[in-house]
Amino acid sequence: MQLSKLNRTVDTFTNLFSNNWVVTVGLSGKDSICVAHCAVEGLKQAIKENPMAGPLYIVTTNTTIDNFELHNFILDVHDAATRFGREHGLPIYTKEITPSLSNLPMVEYLGRGKLLRTPMTSNNGRDCTIDWKIEPMKRFLREVKATHQTEKVVSASGTRSQESVIRAANIEKRGETADSVVRTDMGFTIAPIKDWSLTDVWSLANAIEQDDIESFIEDHAKGLRKHYAAGNSGTCDLFAGTNKQTDKACGARFGCMLCAMVENDKSLQAQIDTSQETYGYMAPMVKLRKFMVNTLYDYQYSRSMMGRELKAGGFVKVGYNQYSLAYRQDLLRYVLTIDALEEEAFYDRYGYEAHRFQLIGYKELLMIQYHWAREGGEQLAGEAIRIWHEVHTDGLRYPIPNTQYAEPAKLPEYRYFDINGYVSLHECTGLHEDDRHSVVTGRLHRVAKLGTEIDLVPFEEANSAEIRSECGMAMSFVEEWFPDSLNMGHWGKGKCPTTIIKAMLECGLLNISVRGRQFQKKSIQHIYYWPVRNRRRLSHRQSWTFSQLQADCLPPYRYRFRGWLKLLSNYTH
Repeated sequence: MQLSKLNRTVDTFTNLFSNNWVVTVGLSGKDSICVAHCAVEGLKQAIKENPMAGPLYIVTTNTTIDNFELHNFILDVHDAATRFGREHGLPIYTKEITPSLSNLPMVEYLGRGKLLRTPMTSNNGRDCTIDWKIEPMKRFLREVKATHQTEKVVSASGTRSQESVIRAANIEKRGETADSVVRTDMGFTIAPIKDWSLTDVWSLANAIEQDDIESFIEDHAKGLRKHYAAGNSGTCDLFAGTNKQTDKACGARFGCMLCAMVENDKSLQAQIDTSQETYGYMAPMVKLRKFMVNTLYDYQYSRSMMGRELKAGGFVKVGYNQYSLAYRQDLLRYVLTIDALEEEAFYDRYGYEAHRFQLIGYKELLMIQYHWAREGGEQLAGEAIRIWHEVHTDGLRYPIPNTQYAEPAKLPEYRYFDINGYVSLHECTGLHEDDRHSVVTGRLHRVAKLGTEIDLVPFEEANSAEIRSECGMAMSFVEEWFPDSLNMGHWGKGKCPTTIIKAMLECGLLNISVRGRQFQKKSIQHIYYWPVRNRRRLSHRQSWTFSQLQADCLPPYRYRFRGWLKLLSNYTH
């Protein structure tokens, strides 16, 4: 590579640290590792002149479904940076950050019923990037600013103009340069290797591997090349050239293993084909992705027909929308089976109980359960926890079935169902304690912020919905408390499935999000019409068809016209 580029990038970081900037580097792959190297070298230079320079934060987001092997490698690089900082007296800190619990991919797909992101289903581009990477990073940057009491916090990215036309356009749109700080939606940012080629990146890695350049990643440069070579079908031309066609020679791209914004994850498949020994354990993710892609437009199988939000006047939107509960229950069985088989394979290989990855832990399971119960439609209370016990306690296994790709089809227009009569008929009472469901102690919490006074189960609030896991609370709830209470007859037929939320709230396991302050009202509305969903079976596999619903639902124009009439009556009375 051109040493002038490397020296210029190191000098850029030296100037930042010398001018009292706190620098963060998001570490995720080969490009950002080069940025991290330059940042560490820049900090070494700056601290010679100013012992108070720094600190440097090296941060990686764990979405839980990024390439497992590469992510674990990146965490090893974290450890190397920490050791290097300690040995050289440099203020280097590393951190692994995660999306909020409700935004974790498995909770979004299996719990909330969000559709797999594809170019057709993602109206906001790669909105998964916002939920899973950008928002956690923004939250982390706010914490760094608060810790150091300064706004001078800059994020250094590994983005390069030559990566793709889209990347180049985005860099230009944000106004980022290689040596100047600019303000963007992420705060202050800089793209220090913006003008580097792929050859520059691998030349630096090669020089470090050959001990020509000192670096904190000297013990990991070979591993970096190995992983990218595997993702490139076993080859990695370090000097690929600057021609765009040959520049792809070692341009494997790793990321979300369920990403459907591209047709195939060629790098992941190449890794698996290159070395079953090293990468074969990730093969179930390929099968899971294929299943979700193939069934995404199988509307009868995978989609719910009933909306989850009450419209004005007590109407619910009816039409194919998010994943159905029955489909999510199947997904949960498949994903928990993947976890269980991984634990078995790990024990067979290493002789002790652990895992290389886990898609659904206790917190994720309970958050999925919370969303299912809040939405309504379960036949029995705690169905997500019951499925967990089927797999992890009873030893049942649910292999992912072979499927054919279902082509997208034009959908009927949405219709609107009036549930007011059913609410009255079934005497739906909402999320409060009563004698019929005496699972918890019966303490009541009277509130008036819903527009009317109502007795609610006591609850605690947090910035986002959370499952508390300290002292093994989540594990104990799943493995001990739930099966014990089930054996005592608390969760049998006839008990409203929403009682599981009451139990989670009262024992302090679940904290409710304060955002918008609308949870209480929406949750009570959801639970109001649970019997309606159950009776009409709109959220289940054997759901009613549009033709069967037409007699009971208003078409869109009549629903809108009804709103106009109501608005007109307000002016005429």
